Amino acid sequence: MSALSSLSPARKQYLEFKKQFPDAILMYQVGDFFETFDEDAYITARELQIVRTTRSYSKGKERVPLAGIPVHALDNYVGKLIQRGYKVVICEQQGEAKGRDVVERAVTRILTAGTLSEPDLLPVRQNNYLVSIAPGRQQTGLAAVDVSTGEFMVTWFRPDELPLALDAELQRLAPVECLLVENSDASSYQFPSHNLTVTYCPPYFYQQEAAQQRLCRLFGVQSLEAYGCAREPQAIAAAGAIVAYLDKMNPSLLSLLTALYSYRTDNYMVLDAHTQRNLELLQGARSGSLQGSLLGVLDRTITPMGARQMRRTITQPLLDLQELQARLRSVEELYENPAIRSRFSSCLQELGDLERVSGRIRQGTAVRNEVLGLREYLAVLPTVRDLLQSCEAPLLLEMAEELDPCPQVSALIGQALLGRDEEGEEGDEGRLIRPGYHAELDALYDAIRDSRRWMISLELRERQRTGIRALKVGFNKVFGYYIEVSNANLKFVPDDYMRKQTLVNAERYITPELKEHEARILSAVEHIEEMERGIYADVLRQLAMHYQALMTSAALIARLDVLLSFAEVAAHQGYVRPVLEQGQRLDILGGRHPVVEYTLDGDVFIPNDTHQEAEQGERILLLTGPNMAGKSTYLRQVALIALLAQIGSFVPARQARIGLVDRIFTRVGAEDDIASGKSTFMVEMEETATILHHATSHSLIILDEIGRGTSTYDGLAIARAVVEYLHNEVKARTLFATHYHELAVLTDELEHLRVYTVAISEDEQSEIVFLHRVVPGCATRSFGVHVAKLAGMPPSLVQRAEKVLQQLETGKHIYPVISSERPEKRSSARIAETSAPYYAQNGAQPVTPSAATFAWQSAEARSIALLLEQEDQEAALDTIDVYAITPLDALNLLFLRQKKKRSY
Repeated sequence: MSALSSLSPARKQYLEFKKQFPDAILMYQVGDFFETFDEDAYITARELQIVRTTRSYSKGKERVPLAGIPVHALDNYVGKLIQRGYKVVICEQQGEAKGRDVVERAVTRILTAGTLSEPDLLPVRQNNYLVSIAPGRQQTGLAAVDVSTGEFMVTWFRPDELPLALDAELQRLAPVECLLVENSDASSYQFPSHNLTVTYCPPYFYQQEAAQQRLCRLFGVQSLEAYGCAREPQAIAAAGAIVAYLDKMNPSLLSLLTALYSYRTDNYMVLDAHTQRNLELLQGARSGSLQGSLLGVLDRTITPMGARQMRRTITQPLLDLQELQARLRSVEELYENPAIRSRFSSCLQELGDLERVSGRIRQGTAVRNEVLGLREYLAVLPTVRDLLQSCEAPLLLEMAEELDPCPQVSALIGQALLGRDEEGEEGDEGRLIRPGYHAELDALYDAIRDSRRWMISLELRERQRTGIRALKVGFNKVFGYYIEVSNANLKFVPDDYMRKQTLVNAERYITPELKEHEARILSAVEHIEEMERGIYADVLRQLAMHYQALMTSAALIARLDVLLSFAEVAAHQGYVRPVLEQGQRLDILGGRHPVVEYTLDGDVFIPNDTHQEAEQGERILLLTGPNMAGKSTYLRQVALIALLAQIGSFVPARQARIGLVDRIFTRVGAEDDIASGKSTFMVEMEETATILHHATSHSLIILDEIGRGTSTYDGLAIARAVVEYLHNEVKARTLFATHYHELAVLTDELEHLRVYTVAISEDEQSEIVFLHRVVPGCATRSFGVHVAKLAGMPPSLVQRAEKVLQQLETGKHIYPVISSERPEKRSSARIAETSAPYYAQNGAQPVTPSAATFAWQSAEARSIALLLEQEDQEAALDTIDVYAITPLDALNLLFLRQKKKRSY
């Protein structure tokens, strides 16, 4: 006897299904539970923290591990498995067991992170994107879909845009699942989440010709010209792979994809992945949640689709000045009219998730309450349209014209479905379809109503006929209808009563007439249930014909919700409308950091001005100042104000005039990439190089402490070279925070550079107070020891650090000089040359300089330094080869010459 033949029929059936889905957890329905077996049981028990047991399913002694969950809790548990990256297959019973035959079962759903459409399994206020990447030599395609809303889009990247633009778009979309072709390397992409599910698909999914045919068949078109990607092969491949994957996982989801939206990332302000994280646009760096993020400040949206639109708006700032002016004009009108804002808010509070309900109707999975809810939502739209028509802003009036309340949908739902609180006629309990909508169904209800009335009258008639006053007519699901007589009255039971069930204190009977009416009722009930299911499915099909109009209205409500949110935030936080223009101006009066101000909880935020205009001499702002004084906050606030202006929001300032920014670049913080073998300094240099290669004259660049990850000499040299390159080559608006106070001398050489510092107040006890005011000038100290004290360092450590600092500032060397030479062979001059400080630490006056106190990088520079000690300084400077001298040697020579002149 084979091992397979010894298995029970149910076990054989399970193994057949499991063979089809070896890479998924198979949820196999057994009565009121979904069971998992074998390795799936171990995974399920471990991940869900449920009990694992064993059971024998063969004639032998082998026991099979299993772990089960109740049917009613399926969505909750499946959601947890999917969040952990597992694929789940749902295998449900299709009927009741008939004798010894195995119950018929079928796979009804295949669930992955990116193919979920069930409301209970999805985040309400953000999209659930499935993306597909199709790399190629000439182009890389990226497609994304949210099957719960029907949003399907595609873009593509040239080789020179990689990996910056692709990483930025992945960061913006924050997908939950990514499709890659088999044998590709997922580590080459910078995914924003470690929990993302990577699914490898066969190469034919990405074959360009097959992908194009797939898309054309889906949309019912001959070509993709109308969708803007007909000549973009890798874009087509990426989108086609998504269609093939959805067709494999759950074909009903394809009905939600009615169009393909093609876009280019350079149509919006470019925000690379680092910038999105550094500016904390969607989540706080520390909290990993809304707290501490720009989204947490701006998101006062009311509807779920509005919340999702807000995320997209923040991460896609506009470059079109006309479109921005239209947004700002709309926000201004809403800002100035609190009454109309309040009326709009009241309307939106009555709306649910129009997008996802419409999608479930299109898919044919919406339940009665969702459809009835849709009717209630649509009833609000005429009021919203009237309010929009009362506005003056062109954008709001345009939205009023496009908003469709879909009266046909409301009418159909009202005609077809019985409301939640509506009661039908007697005997219509639980009725779904409204009386009068379907004649045949009404006839069935009439028939069952007559039989139930006969049942009610039966009890009175039988009491009169038998003389048994305690006789009762009842019903239960197991035995059906019956006549119950207590044991004390059994002697009065007529001969035509047939015993059906014996109880402890009574007997239950049935009569031929009762049996006939019971059969009529049960047959009618079964027929009614089947007919109502068919009628309801037909109603959903009719409603689905209005899917596009419903989605258009949902999108308009989402946009309105975002504009209302901008106006509410502006009113509560004291924001002003910015003036936007072409050019490189960046004038901000009384600017504030929107997130820091929001989290101060009543404390006053110190505002600061920013003035950058190339024609007026301020293109690069070099910001010095001590630690903890607010340099990083100031840098970020300028970037956020520019971003807020270009999403159409008011800004936290007294006044703002901003030339459009095509890209915002940030290089802040210190982090390494151990997995790639990159040090903190290497990561810093790579990010800086990316900025220098991709920034344009219309970009806004934020640099914080460039060069701090290496030695003082190297760091200062690199920082200076970066400033010079930005000034002379890139010519972008730049804010550069640094502790290299020596860079202040660049104001004499770079026409468009200005130096500022963050002011402090220091008392007689050397205690400092941070004033958080940005003022012209250069800091003289960094106050790092003071910050260490504030951080709670041990007092003895702080005292020791202060003593060491004093020794360094007075030129007393406390560290031995490391050299390969034997100590006794090293001359005092050599020691002085290799160990003398380039500048005294923390801005103190340097040790009396001479040519011997510097570590020159070239013999020519050393010779010129010696000449500078002579009286003929001009002749010495004339010998400098400006094309060959290093920046460090040049700075040293400049320093010597200034000190020499002052000594005269």
